[in-house]
Amino acid sequence: MNELAEQLLTPDTPIADAGAIWLARLASAGLDSDDAEDDLDERARESQRHHARQTIASYETALRIFVRWAERNGRQRLGDLSIGDLVAYARSLRKRSYDLSQRAAAARANGQGERLAERTIHAYVRPLFGFLALADSQGAIPFRVAAARPEVSRILPRLPDPVAPTPPDLRRLVRFYDKPTGEERERQTLIRLRNAALLHLLFSSGARISEALSLDVGDVARDRRVLGRVVVRGKGRREGTLFIRRHAEQALQRYLTARQWPAAREPLFVAFDPRAGGGRLSRISGWRIVTTAANALADRLVWEGKVDEAELLRRVTPHTFRHFVGYHLLNEGVALAEVSQILRHRSVEVTRSYYASYADVQLQEVHDQFSADPWPDE
Repeated sequence: MNELAEQLLTPDTPIADAGAIWLARLASAGLDSDDAEDDLDERARESQRHHARQTIASYETALRIFVRWAERNGRQRLGDLSIGDLVAYARSLRKRSYDLSQRAAAARANGQGERLAERTIHAYVRPLFGFLALADSQGAIPFRVAAARPEVSRILPRLPDPVAPTPPDLRRLVRFYDKPTGEERERQTLIRLRNAALLHLLFSSGARISEALSLDVGDVARDRRVLGRVVVRGKGRREGTLFIRRHAEQALQRYLTARQWPAAREPLFVAFDPRAGGGRLSRISGWRIVTTAANALADRLVWEGKVDEAELLRRVTPHTFRHFVGYHLLNEGVALAEVSQILRHRSVEVTRSYYASYADVQLQEVHDQFSADPWPDE
């Protein structure tokens, strides 16, 4: 972590400086590479760096807009901010255009400015909560972020319910790391077994990547035996259960055996880069493990002439495994309420909104198969 990222925030810290410190922390946490030199090609590494930089750049834009608004309204320091200011800022975004693109600037110059799109407003406000959470944790703002979030959310435009995309078949992808592709050194074997265990866990349980990476060894194993059910805390700190099927148990068993069964409090998925010192695997690295496998398999499918399937694989992320589990269970006739529990959604209505279009297709098939037809003409 660089010197800027290590600086502490106080109520007297200028908002602009505090934003720079937060962005530096994100860059330090997100752009490190735990296993860059052996198991990933340069194209994959650069793709992940680009993704992280794009995210941080979008956060930087959101912060710049907020800092400009705050300074215009006499709020220079973190200690000057209030919940009312955040509410007023959200209202201002709904009333006028803060889009920094060249096209928007040209439109405003010609008197043709348009209001921000609803998703753009959310994209400008969402990073502020992460930024303010850091300030809150260091006592630099005079309010709690948890109290501000619902107040601001009431001002934001309501977005349509998300719909889960139809996922590709992941049954071949999940085995990508199972076998070595050549001679391996000890660290390379550990990395491959770790990657395989992660893919099998995601495929088996439909876990969120954050849930999988937050697990410790003791969460999934007792007396050197991998458990079939694992308790996790998901969104909103809600407790739920991950179900680990036999193939995932075996992958985790091989991985933990290679690690010589570390202590229960050790992270389950660790970085094997000597610089990382065996620390918990980062979210960026977890994404990289999945997307590297998906892109490599897509390249093979192109050679096999399966271009459409390859294109779908290139869009795979860790969350695609979650959608695959949901779609596969529904396709096998599992009730929506049971799928909701397996995916640990807040309610069955959340599951219904995500898979509404798929449910409609199923209903149409049932309707076509079992509905009555008129008597044929005699």
